[in-house]
Amino acid sequence: MQAFLVDDVDRIYGEIARLGLMSGEELSSALSSAPPRCRTSIPLFLAYLVRVGWLSKFQADRIQEGVGKRLVLGPYQLLAPLGRGGSGMVYLARDRRSDGPVALKLLPPSRYRREERQLKRFLREMAMSAKVDHPHIARRYDSGVIDEVYFIALEFVPGCNLRQRVISNGPLSVGQAAQYFSEVADALHHIHQRGLVHRDLKPGNMMVTPNEHAKLLDLGFALVAGETSPEDRSIIGGPGYVVGTMDFVSPEQVVDGTKVDGRADLYSLGCSLYFTLTGLVPFPGGSSKEKVLRHRRHRPEPISKLNPRVPTDFVDLIEQLMAKQPQARPASADLVRQSLLRWAREGAVRPMDVVRQPHRFRDPIDVEEANGP
Repeated sequence: MQAFLVDDVDRIYGEIARLGLMSGEELSSALSSAPPRCRTSIPLFLAYLVRVGWLSKFQADRIQEGVGKRLVLGPYQLLAPLGRGGSGMVYLARDRRSDGPVALKLLPPSRYRREERQLKRFLREMAMSAKVDHPHIARRYDSGVIDEVYFIALEFVPGCNLRQRVISNGPLSVGQAAQYFSEVADALHHIHQRGLVHRDLKPGNMMVTPNEHAKLLDLGFALVAGETSPEDRSIIGGPGYVVGTMDFVSPEQVVDGTKVDGRADLYSLGCSLYFTLTGLVPFPGGSSKEKVLRHRRHRPEPISKLNPRVPTDFVDLIEQLMAKQPQARPASADLVRQSLLRWAREGAVRPMDVVRQPHRFRDPIDVEEANGP
């Protein structure tokens, strides 16, 4: 059967088998069914494997570039890039032990040797992700280091994040926003009960699953409430070093990110609600310094002006969440959850389904774009 292959294609065939991307039986089947012209051309042979679903386009490109060994890390096979988190690059991967999908966050030695703080941040995220376990938080499966590459294996959440949803389809309805954010608030309550502060709550870190549930992502900037450390401020923040995303960060967090509690996350929750109902961040435009000043001293454009369909009492809740002083905000994320349930769509919340990834990729483009940064 291999007699049809020229030497270079034969080498690629062997590389795919060595990496375990396809079994010998699968390769034999693919080879026997491949058109004759695909058996003497590396690009055509790889394109054929992508077209019939044996490889993802990302895998085929890396193999053709001669860096196929980077597609495997211990039991994990990298399938496609998903984006970049607070620390590390995130890939869709397959766990060969279960044949199931994971979101694999990686920190290679080339990055942490160049910038030591990246490793310290990554180690913190590994520790923080192990502290939480909740149906509306992307679950951590495993973490560690293999061949000097640090990794965190997380639940792969297909769908799109709320930022993408709003940009693509416009502001959410009040019912939709109430449903998603009641689940996010439930996740936040769990995080706060574990003594953590998320510190980077934003629509881009809130996934909407195919069965219309919310999942919170990325504990890369999480802090143990009351934590102090002599470390470099760039690791956990501190006076003069802002940790978080400027469009959604609380007034107290921009002053000193280590002197915050769960109420800082509630402010960010309010900013995120504002965005999903209006399509605008509370303080658009301007430099980072200008945004900091606005969060601390200014009021955003009234929601009632940007979206008159939002009920007055819902606007009141968002304004309470975005109060400049932490003590003026709701006392807990659980109280926020209870308030939001009033507006949640009737019958919209369904039991959470287990999403299973098929072994073969019928549509690699969809897979690669399934989970944003």
